[in-house]
Formats: sequence, structure tokens, C-alpha cells
Amino acid sequence: MIAVAAMTVATPWQGSHAQGGETVEVDLELVLATDVSTSMDRAEKQLQLAGFVAAFRDETVIGAIRQGRRGRIAVTYVEWGGEGRERVVLPWTLIDGAAASHAFAERLAEGSPGRLVYGTAMGEALLFCADLFGSAGYAGDRRVIDLSGDGLSNRGRPLEQVRGVILARGITINGLPLVYKDPDDDETAFPPDELVRYFIEEVIGGPGAFVLPVRSVDAFPIAIRQKLIREIAGAPVPGRMAERRP
Repeated sequence: MIAVAAMTVATPWQGSHAQGGETVEVDLELVLATDVSTSMDRAEKQLQLAGFVAAFRDETVIGAIRQGRRGRIAVTYVEWGGEGRERVVLPWTLIDGAAASHAFAERLAEGSPGRLVYGTAMGEALLFCADLFGSAGYAGDRRVIDLSGDGLSNRGRPLEQVRGVILARGITINGLPLVYKDPDDDETAFPPDELVRYFIEEVIGGPGAFVLPVRSVDAFPIAIRQKLIREIAGAPVPGRMAERRP
């Protein structure tokens, strides 16, 4: 039996739920769905995690949150891999300024990425993430799943079918394809243009949906920061790279 590595944190992180059964209105409900399947080695997963940690410490990201109509968003961080291999690393958390954003980053930094096996079940991951919305008393003007990945879906329910169900719920899917590997050096890697096209044509969708590829190891923190700022701001992104069919 293959063990699945879990993220270790010093103390339980409960996130934040709306108090007294009240609904807290936010500008955005955001699920960060990060690929930790077996095609990702430990160094890559650490880079991905560090990129999100750095982003929530970044003043431009915090500034984008402040500039929203309500000045607050709700975020949860999820890891995914093969079929039935998804888990919430940090539950829904209200971020309404620098203190909350830094606290979220610190909790994220305390752990280590998991290793979730049994293929790449992108459709299952998206359904898992979609079901998290509405579970903690937040109501966002927008609901977004930010999905990273370095390969094509090869397990679980058909991606096109799942995608249709999620878009019908009014949820936007954005993509962060990891395309810095050279197929000549790594037989598990997909040609960069092929993977980006797959994300554009098969994965993302919904109002303002976009893809932002990570094309080099050094680009991880920059790409993640830019992607979060776009998602938080809800601004349209020009060009076919940004849009998918409605």
C-alpha cells in the first residue's frame, strides 16, 4: 500500500467561518487547487508552495484585495493528484488586509507539500473544489477555482462533462499550466504549447477565464503573483490566452 504524505502543521488551522450563522459578503471566493501528483517532483512542489506563500506576503496582492468593493476575499488552499486524492490544506479563510494575508501565508509556509498518487484526475479535483463553495458562510460576487497542473487529465470523470457542470454553477476556472520542463530531458513532460492549448481549450471557462503559464522555474513566484492579482481584481485579460469559450 502506498502512503500518501500529509502536510504537517504545528497547530490546527481552523480558517474562519461566518459567526452566528451570518453570511459574510466578500468580493471573491477563491479556491487555490495545486497539483501535487507524482509527475511533480518535490522541488517543483516546494517552488509552487513557496510561490503562493510569497504572493500572500506581497504588498501588490494585498493592495488588490483592499481595492475591492468590500476590501475582503475568502480563500482556501487545496492539493490534488489522482482519482479520490484531494485534500484541503488550509480551509476557508477571510483575508481583509495585511495581517490576515500574512497569517495565511505563514500557516501555508509551516507545512510541506503532499504527494497524492494514482494519476492526474483533473475533473475529480475540479468537482472537489466546486463543492467547497458555500461551505463556510461566505458569499462572493465571484467564485473562482485557480487550478495548476503539469499534465493532461488521465483519470476520473471526463473533464468536458465536469467542466460543464461547474460552469453551470456560475464558477470560473482559471489555469496555471506548468510548462517549464523540456520533453527532451523529461519523458513525463508535455510539449509546452500542447499543454497550454489543452488548458485553454479543455480546462478553463467562465466569465473572464484565463491561462497564465509558468514557463521557467524562476517564473513561479512572478506568475503566481500576477495570476492572483488578476483574479482578485476581476479585470479582463486581453487576447485568446485569456479567454475561453463562454
